[in-house]
Amino acid sequence: MIRRYLFPFGLVILVSFGGCAPDFPRMNREIEEYRPPAYLQASQDRQRARVPSGEGDGFAEEKKALRAAEARWEKALKTPKRGESFFTPPAHLLESLGSAELDPSAAATALSGRFSLETLETLTLLRNPGVKAQENRARAAVDTYSQVMALDDILREYTAFTEGLMTGVGPSRGKEPMKTKFPFPGVLSLKGEIAGQEIRVKMEDLEIAKRDAVTEARVAYWDFLFVRKAEKIARETIGLFRHLERVASARYRTGRASYQDVIKVQIQREILEEELDTLIEKEQNVVSKILELLNLPPQTSIGIPKDREPLRTVPPLDLLYPLARERRQELRRLRARVGKMERLIEMAETMILPQYTLGLSFYEDEAVNQAGSLAVKEAFSTSTVASTGYGLPVSQWYGIEDAYLRQTRQELEALRRKLEQEEAATSTLVREAWFRLDLAKREEALYRTSILKLSRAALDVSTQGYEAGNVSFADVISSYVSWLNTSLAAQREMSALGTARARLEKVVGVELNPDQEDPR
Repeated sequence: MIRRYLFPFGLVILVSFGGCAPDFPRMNREIEEYRPPAYLQASQDRQRARVPSGEGDGFAEEKKALRAAEARWEKALKTPKRGESFFTPPAHLLESLGSAELDPSAAATALSGRFSLETLETLTLLRNPGVKAQENRARAAVDTYSQVMALDDILREYTAFTEGLMTGVGPSRGKEPMKTKFPFPGVLSLKGEIAGQEIRVKMEDLEIAKRDAVTEARVAYWDFLFVRKAEKIARETIGLFRHLERVASARYRTGRASYQDVIKVQIQREILEEELDTLIEKEQNVVSKILELLNLPPQTSIGIPKDREPLRTVPPLDLLYPLARERRQELRRLRARVGKMERLIEMAETMILPQYTLGLSFYEDEAVNQAGSLAVKEAFSTSTVASTGYGLPVSQWYGIEDAYLRQTRQELEALRRKLEQEEAATSTLVREAWFRLDLAKREEALYRTSILKLSRAALDVSTQGYEAGNVSFADVISSYVSWLNTSLAAQREMSALGTARARLEKVVGVELNPDQEDPR
């Protein structure tokens, strides 16, 4: 019954194809001679001119963005912006001291005679080994952009070469589409952002190295200045003791004083001479610290610092808290680490977890040869793995990446909590540094405006009274010692004021503008 109807049906089909046969040549010619409209052809020509061969729009745009980001970081390394860097030397000093970066003799020449604080700061940035090491690490991080692009180019070439691979013997292996694991160009963009966050971490490390080195140079400068002034005060006081010793000797010869007075003056003078020797040796310690910061040989001879008055203004505390949370390098580094981990998690989710899409682009255009003599792989499993048993998944470890993601998400939360802890600790550090600056300012003002003048007046009165025989020798010695201690304390407080300000700026992470501070 069926065979009776098959023959007429086949005959109808043959007649139909035979009637259409004359149209095939015309259809082929139309297909071969087809040209798109002018507007579409112009758009395609522009696209070919803009995109290199073998690259789609997304790849070209992402690679262009990566190259632009790399260029921006390179520029930031060479010429950091004044508002972004902790300390930016004056342009004229950078130009005049540029040769000192590689020439130790040029650095020693710049420090000969009387040198300024700005000169020492600039030389520290140019020559400090810690700063140089962090610069190398930052440049190495910038080079990761080229690795990101190179890795994706290799993976794309691998996909192209293995797209139509047919082994011919046995089931086909290794034909999992690469797009399912590397959905370009979105992952390429994420890789670029991850590299950018890592570079930001290294740049903050560089700023920390600069900040610490410059702060140590400032502290060394103020210590150097104090030691030099302390030596001057000690020499002046030794001269006063010599004068007092001559007066005591003259009074002893006339019988108006005992020999004990002469001995007491000699004791105080010899003690002060020993203290002067200690100050000279302490000066060499400060010089050694400066040579360490500038990576100069120990035998290098340098000059003395220029006399400098510290800034006597105190910034408002309520303005320092938000400024420190914004600009402190340790916080910015933690934020960059958080941003990097967030992007790592996003990239991992994109690579191993399906997105909410039809996934039409996840499959390769491979021929369906699963049956017949040309079959390259079985349509379904033909055996059971003994270790799994019937009905169990062959790939038992599917989802292990998801477990790793859960662990990484917990690490991210821990890092965020660490950031909150550091922000809270920053407030305490700012408060303590501000307190030391405020205390140093008040004590320096007390010695400079009141105690130093009163001590000098007491010294002059007691000396004149002793020469006239109206003041006891014990009172004279007490006045001399008080004058010495007061003079040293005044200079020490002045140095402490400059040091406290440098350390407050280190905690805040930025140089403070004296024009916006409270001159209390």
